[in-house]
Amino acid sequence: MADPAPPPEARGFPFATVAATLATLFAFLGLMVLAYKSPNYLDGTRPEPKPDPEAKLREVRARNDAVLAGSGAKMSVPAATAELLGKLKSEKDRLPFPAPEPAASAPPVDPKK
Repeated sequence: MADPAPPPEARGFPFATVAATLATLFAFLGLMVLAYKSPNYLDGTRPEPKPDPEAKLREVRARNDAVLAGSGAKMSVPAATAELLGKLKSEKDRLPFPAPEPAASAPPVDPKK
């Protein structure tokens, strides 16, 4: 029978790996202290105020209506929705679909100062 492979030689302590690990650790800690001590460069800047969502919705609807009017659409969006909802209803419906659109609410009243 052949002799088994000789055991590998024992290596010494991995000084290079330990030194690289410690250097990385101290570099990270140094950068963390530097970031902590540095002034906040973003201080004093205010973010832009967000636009009113209701105004944005009205603007988008107005643009959509303008596109529909300019493209030669044969009927308006509310008329098409009403016609489509009328066609989709049947006697076999058990689920509340398609649900009718909610009634338009009155515009909010600004409190007087």
